[in-house]
Amino acid sequence: MAASRESNDLIGGRYRLESTIASGGMADVWRATDLKLGRTVAVKMLRESVMNDLVVVERFRREAQALAGLTHANIVPVYDCVEEHGQVAIVMRLIEGKSLRELLDEAGEDGKPGQLTVHLTVHIGRAIAAALAKAHEKNVLHRDIKPGNILIMSKGEVLLTDFGIAKPLKASDDDQTDLTRRDVMMGTAKYLSPEQVQGRTLDARADIYSLGLVLYECLAGNAPFKGENDQATAIARLERDPTPLGGLRTDVPSTVIAVIHKMLRRKPENRFNNCTEVADALETAIKHVHDAVTPVGGMTPSMSAPTTQRPRPTLNDPLMPQREPRSTTADQQDNTPPKLRVVKDPTPKGSARATSALPPSHRTSTKRNYIPIALLLVAALVMSVMLWRGLRNTATPTGSTAVVDNVVVGPVSVVGIQSYDPNGDDGQENEAMIPALTDNNPDTSWTTVCYGNQYFGSKAGVGVVVNLSGIGIGTLKAAFDTAPWNAEVFVSTAETIPASLDEWGLRVADANSQTAGTGTFQVTSAARHVLLLLREAGKSPTCSNNNPFKGSVSDLSFTSTK
Repeated sequence: MAASRESNDLIGGRYRLESTIASGGMADVWRATDLKLGRTVAVKMLRESVMNDLVVVERFRREAQALAGLTHANIVPVYDCVEEHGQVAIVMRLIEGKSLRELLDEAGEDGKPGQLTVHLTVHIGRAIAAALAKAHEKNVLHRDIKPGNILIMSKGEVLLTDFGIAKPLKASDDDQTDLTRRDVMMGTAKYLSPEQVQGRTLDARADIYSLGLVLYECLAGNAPFKGENDQATAIARLERDPTPLGGLRTDVPSTVIAVIHKMLRRKPENRFNNCTEVADALETAIKHVHDAVTPVGGMTPSMSAPTTQRPRPTLNDPLMPQREPRSTTADQQDNTPPKLRVVKDPTPKGSARATSALPPSHRTSTKRNYIPIALLLVAALVMSVMLWRGLRNTATPTGSTAVVDNVVVGPVSVVGIQSYDPNGDDGQENEAMIPALTDNNPDTSWTTVCYGNQYFGSKAGVGVVVNLSGIGIGTLKAAFDTAPWNAEVFVSTAETIPASLDEWGLRVADANSQTAGTGTFQVTSAARHVLLLLREAGKSPTCSNNNPFKGSVSDLSFTSTK
C-alpha cells in the first residue's frame, strides 16, 4: 500500500511537495516545486484511503491519459504523470485563482446567493464550451461539469479541470474499457443531465446540459433543481423545466436567456448539437448588449468611447462581483442614541422676518388655509359613502365577465393583427404579408426577412401582435412552417401597443420544437394585445446561403375563454 504523503516528499525524483491546496473525497492537490525546471506546479494524488480500490486507481490513471491528450487554452494543462510505489501522480499547471464555486459563494451577501454579471457569465460559458468542444473532438466526455471544476484566474482566464470521471464519447457496445455501469449515476446530482439520471447512453449534449445548469446558477444565484436529497434533486429535472430566467433577473438579455434555456431542454435532440454551436450562440447573444459597466445615463462627452472588442473580464474588474468592506463612520460605531439637533433660525437679529415684512393684505393666514382643506375632506367623505352604497347595490353579472386585479376580463374577439419588429425603423416586418395569417390557406404565410443566424441577428426577436376587442384570456395557436422554432408570448392591457420589448413585461407562455407544426400557447394573463415573438427560426430554401434563416407562420388564431 502506498504511504501517505507529507511536505518535502519528493515525487518522481523532481517534484518536491510543499503544502496541500485542495482536498476531495478521492484525491489531494499539492503545491509543489519542479526542481528540474525551477517552477511551481500542482500535483494531484489519490488519497491513501482509496489506493486499494482498483477501479478508482484505474480511473485516475485514465484521467491523466485524457488530460495529456488535450491541449487547449481553456483546459488545465498536464505536464507529467508519475507512477511510483503503487501510486499515480498527475503534475499540472498551478492555477493562481479561484474556482467558480468560490466566486459564487463570495458574491453572496447577507445569506443571499451570489450572482455574476451577464457579461462574465457569457465569458465563462464561451470558454468552457470551447474547452468541451476540444474534449469532445478528442473523444472525451467530461460528465462532471460544475462550478467547482471551473477555475478562473486573476486576469479572467477560465479553465476546465477534473476529468476524473470522463469516458470515451464514442465506444462500441462490447467495449470493456468503460468503468461505469449503466445503472450508476456518475457526476454531481445538481448538475446531471436527464439522460445521466436515467442511465442512458450519453453524448456531447449531456455536457451541454450540465454547462447550461452552471450558467443558469451564475445568473440566478441557485441551481434550478433542488430536492430533499441527491436522488430527489436529480429526478426533479425529469419532471419539469427550470423556472424561466427572465422571471428571476430583469437585466439578463432575452437573447442570452434563449441560449441557456435551449441548453437546458430535457430532450437532447432539442438542445444544441455540439459545444461549438453553444459558443457561437453565446457570442451572438452578447454582441449587441450594452457593456455592464456603462453608466445607466449613457457616456458623457468626457468619457472615452467604448472599444469594438470588450476586454476580457478580470477578477478585479467591475464585471466581477466585489465584496468591498463596509466602511463605518464614527456615528455608526457609536451606540449612543443620537441627540436632538436644534437648528436656529439663521436670520440675523434685527432683520425683519419674511412674514412680518409683507403688508397685511399679502400675508398668509393659517386659518384661511384650513378652510379649503376641510371642504376637500368633507367632499371626499361624501363621495366615498356614495361609492360604497353604489357598489353594494350593484349586482355582479354572472358568466360573461370577471374582475382580475381590478381589470375586467370578458369574452373577446380578434380585431386586428400586425407585424412587430422592436428594432426596426418602422416597428414592422413584412407587414404586407400579414393577411396570410387569417386566410385559412396553409399555402400562404407571413414570414420574416432572411437572417444570418437563427436568432434573428442582433434583434431580440420579431413577431406579430394580435389585437383583441377588449381585455380577455384564451388560447393562441400558430402554425410554424420552418424548424427548429422557438417562440414566446407577451401580453399588454394598455390602450396602445408597447413600443419596446421591455414595456411588455415578462413572458406569459413559450413553446419550441425541432419540427414544423402548430404551437399552442395558453394566455392566462389578462390581455388587450398579445405578442407572439419568434426567438429562433430554421433555414428556408427561399433564402440565400449568407442569410439562410427565416421565420414563417401560415396560420394564427386566438380563441377566447368564455
